[in-house]
This record gives sequence, structure tokens and C-alpha cells, in this order.
Amino acid sequence: MWRERMSLCDPNLPVEASANSGLNLPPGVPPLCAFYLYLTSGCNLACRHCWIKPRFVNGKPDPQECINPELLFDAVREAKTLGLNSVKLTGGEPLFHPRFRDIARGLTELGIGMNMETNGVLLTPELARFLKNETKIDFISVSLDEDDPQAHDTFRGVKGAFDAALRGLDALKEAGYNNTQVIMSVHKGNIGVIEGVVALAAAHGAASVKFNPVTDTGRGRQMTERGETLSIQDLLALEKYVYGELKEKASLKNLILNIPPALRSFQILMETRGCTGDCGVIGILGILGTGEIAMCGIGQTIPSLVYGKLGDSITDIWLNHPKLQALRKELGDARNYPGICGDCLMASSCRTGCVANNYLEGGGMIWPGKQCQEADELGLFPANRRRSWKKE
Repeated sequence: MWRERMSLCDPNLPVEASANSGLNLPPGVPPLCAFYLYLTSGCNLACRHCWIKPRFVNGKPDPQECINPELLFDAVREAKTLGLNSVKLTGGEPLFHPRFRDIARGLTELGIGMNMETNGVLLTPELARFLKNETKIDFISVSLDEDDPQAHDTFRGVKGAFDAALRGLDALKEAGYNNTQVIMSVHKGNIGVIEGVVALAAAHGAASVKFNPVTDTGRGRQMTERGETLSIQDLLALEKYVYGELKEKASLKNLILNIPPALRSFQILMETRGCTGDCGVIGILGILGTGEIAMCGIGQTIPSLVYGKLGDSITDIWLNHPKLQALRKELGDARNYPGICGDCLMASSCRTGCVANNYLEGGGMIWPGKQCQEADELGLFPANRRRSWKKE
């Protein structure tokens, strides 16, 4: 049975269903519950860490790199027969799409729930009211990486991005959003200002802060090569700080840090309600700004993880694409996962974490996540999370 899990990429989308209720799906095929819509391949910022490297277009989206709304709506109608009930709007910058409002309205009319990730720069009070009152976008995340304007603007590559993001948060609050999330991309250069970012998020109406450690993907690879990304020791110390000292003194208590569940303490596993770190890939498809249908945004970097394009049969892709069939088969056999994952008691829940990053690191979709692999090599992987420990 395909169980509901909290997604590492997005903990607010129900990326899996508890059963194929009412769906005529073959055995072994889970519901297609969510589209991740990378609405445009362009972006108005040039962030140093971006994992999919969108083109910096400086205010003018390229119509050749934007999802076609009519083709999208056709795909959504077909995908609803496979279980589709929600989408994530992302990019690039989703608000950069020249027909963003048409897309938001159209998906709303089709009864699709939505959430959105944005850098916040293009959010205005009028647009925020439109989102709240005329669409089914019920959850919005805004990126904020520093508590200092110059530092944030330097990281995001555009002067004024910090002030615009705060104005965007204010606009969402004024429009009636009471669950907005701030996402902070954490690296060694900003780990010391986490408390300041949380305070700033609270002051501008955010209900939660999610800490995403910069990964060794896309532009983040250069940051890793320069020693700017977090080591496993940094990550473990950060988890202790976030769920300990910071949570005790911060006015905002809903703090979320992505880390493999096998590396969490039992206390934090209880506090995070068993958040698995599973990326939810088993129940999603990504649609890129080019109109290509892929595993997720990683399709912009790895062409072999592109399954087709808008206009192709979603049903045929979901039921029959060999990459998806292989992924389901491999994910369902946790005891034969490679490396430390094959010895991990939590592997059937975590399912090796981010499959896209695993593919980049190891050349296969099922591959030990970098964090767990480093922890194992350094003797930091908890012995009581191993299958072999239970046998001793």
C-alpha cells in the first residue's frame, strides 16, 4: 500500500494517497497525486545556490521557455483520472510566467489544490489579494536567506531582492494568508544568522521557517567545491540547535530542518512526527518550462530523466514509462538498497531521500544519500538504526 508521507521538497503537498480509492490503476502503480510545475525556465534573480540553474532573464520572460497553459490544462484533466489533486507552482520564478494568472485561475476551475514557492520579489498587495480570493493557492513559501539586505541581495544576485521579499511577505499577511512559510537556504556563510532570519520571518507574518541546506546540485556544486556547504557534522549540530536552543527562545516555534530520519534523535523524531525525508517522487511528475515531462526539475539538468512532453499521453507515461517502472520496483525493495541504505532500519520510509540528487551523485536513482553516506564513513551513523545491529 502506498502510504502518505511528508515530502522533503514540500511538506504540504499530499504527494501520495493511502489507497487507489476509486482509481482504476494496475497493481503496483501508485496514484499520480501531484504535478510540480516549473512554470518558466527563466528567473528574475540569479541565486548562487539554485539547484536547477534557471536563466537570469532580467525582467523579461522568454515565451519559448514557459509552460503552455492550454496544453497544461489538458494534461491536468487527464491526470485527474490517475489521482491528481494538487500542484506545486515553482520555477524559475512562477510569477515570472506572462500568463501566471490564467494558469492559477484555470487550475482553480479544474478543482486542483495549489501551493507555490516564490522569491517574493514580484508579490504586490493586489496580486496577493488575487491569490487569496480568486485561486486555490492556499500555501505560499517565500525565500529569505539573510537578515541583512546587502548579504541577501549578494546571495540572490539582484539588488533590492531583500526589501522586495519582505514587502511580498507583508502583502501576503495583509491579504489574509496566515500560514506563509519562509524558506532559508542554509550554508556556512549564513548559518550564524539563522536566529535573525527567524525573527524577521515572524515580524513579517510568516507562520513557519524551513531550513534547506544547500545541496551539491546545479550552482550549489560550485559552493561545495569552495567549501561553503554544510558538512555532516555541521548538519547534525544545526539540527540540535534548531530543535533545542533556537526553538526554546524564538517566538516562532514551527521550525523545519531537512535531515534524513536515520540521523535524527528519537526525541526529534517524535517532535517532527516522523518526518521521513522522502521526496515524494513516487507520486509526482514534474513539468518543465519547456513543456517537457520529467521526474522533477532535475530534468533540466539530466535529459535521461525526461519522460515526454505536454501533448503526450499522461496515462501512457505514468503507467508504462520504463524509468518510472524501474523506480517503483527498486524503491519497493528496501533490503536490497545499496550501501548504508540497505542496512538502515528506516530505509523503507526514507527510501534513500532525494532521488534526483542520488542520481547526480551515484549515477542511479536508488543510491545512498550523501548525508547518510558521509555519516557512515565517519562513524556518525547511529548503530541502533542498522539492521545488522538488531541481529547482534
